[in-house]
Amino acid sequence: MLILIGQVIAHSETGHALITNIAPLEETRVSEAVRYETYDNIIRHHCQVYGVDHELVKIVIEKESQFNPRAVSKSGAIGLMQLMPETAKILGVKDPYNPWENIKGGVKYLRNLFDMFDGELELVLAAYHAGPSLVRRLNRVPTIPATMEYVDYIVARYGAAKKSNPIYCSFTEDGGLLFTNLPK
Repeated sequence: MLILIGQVIAHSETGHALITNIAPLEETRVSEAVRYETYDNIIRHHCQVYGVDHELVKIVIEKESQFNPRAVSKSGAIGLMQLMPETAKILGVKDPYNPWENIKGGVKYLRNLFDMFDGELELVLAAYHAGPSLVRRLNRVPTIPATMEYVDYIVARYGAAKKSNPIYCSFTEDGGLLFTNLPK
């Protein structure tokens, strides 16, 4: 039996993957992973309760607040999932700076939007960004540049996160094992 212990490091520009036991040198990737891992259990819990994919929520939080629970937008949206105060109140969020409450409210809101727009991801994201009444009235993504960029960004990242690439194993010239997502 062969037991391998290591970490997968994905290179976003090339799409290559490498399994190694050497810590990555890039501080930004480590800090992004640490920020996400801080809220991972909360995200997973609420996503399980409301039936929303945690990968999608992770990308929404990254785009909305860069995992900063104290974030406040120019329009007044608050916390990790950037809930507007009125929306937070409707969702029962008493403290939008509290990660548990903010993520619960944001995931619940996404669930409501998925139900409202029959699971159409682009409409759900547009409604999350620009408001459900405008999207419902137009029945499409509004031609607001910021909303269009928001939807495109998340759809592209979410699609990339959902791809499952096979991992190939081969031997290097010196007899070591090499794991990669590139076929020989």
